[in-house]
Amino acid sequence: MTRRTDVVMGMPVTVAVPGGADARVLDAIFAELRVVDAVFSPFRADSAVSRMNAGTLAEHEAGALVAEVLDLCRRYACATHGYFSAWATGRLDPSGLVKGWALDRACAVLERAGHTSFFVDGAGDVRTRGHRAPGVAWRVAIRHPVQRDRVVGVIRGTDLAVATSGTYEKGTHIYDPHTRRPANELVSLTVVGPDIVDADVYATAAFAMGRAGLAFMERVPGYEAFAIDADLFSASTSGFGAGLIAATG
Repeated sequence: MTRRTDVVMGMPVTVAVPGGADARVLDAIFAELRVVDAVFSPFRADSAVSRMNAGTLAEHEAGALVAEVLDLCRRYACATHGYFSAWATGRLDPSGLVKGWALDRACAVLERAGHTSFFVDGAGDVRTRGHRAPGVAWRVAIRHPVQRDRVVGVIRGTDLAVATSGTYEKGTHIYDPHTRRPANELVSLTVVGPDIVDADVYATAAFAMGRAGLAFMERVPGYEAFAIDADLFSASTSGFGAGLIAATG
């Protein structure tokens, strides 16, 4: 197993490849993530996003990566009835999509190199493919939102994407785009499905919806969700069990 963890885009990113991977492939993955960070980070004054917010860079001048991401943001805004918005606070911040999109691009590097089993984790948002060992599924833990040394369950699967939105790492940072007020009914919401970009966006949008987020996710084909509210009560969509998650108590 080849495993590498680097801090990029302001988060630890881990890539694990059973059977090993060429160092040049891993170098290419982290180089790709650094490019994404340079373009989209809202914390870098020289990023395209920061320059657009400052009024010194027009959208049509920002390049192909920005055009692709903003097109996706607009499509997801429609798909989530406006609960996903890159402009939720009145400023451009596509972070709720870019993280999953960047991880998807990292996975594409591995796939182009011929790898059919891997695990890519960006601060808890995970894309798995294949198996971690012959016949052995990957395991993705859902962390307890308050007790940092505990998990509330473990998701087992092969070709899965898992994304979690919550307040336990960054505090309040997700807003209801309709009211521009902080979303605070939930402390954690995890989405599981086949695509990491979808999972990342749906986790953000459903979290912004609050308790209504699970009802929304119930209607999204191929995706399931698990939520913990501010009183630490948990609930999930109807298909979240059935072997997908093993509760730890």
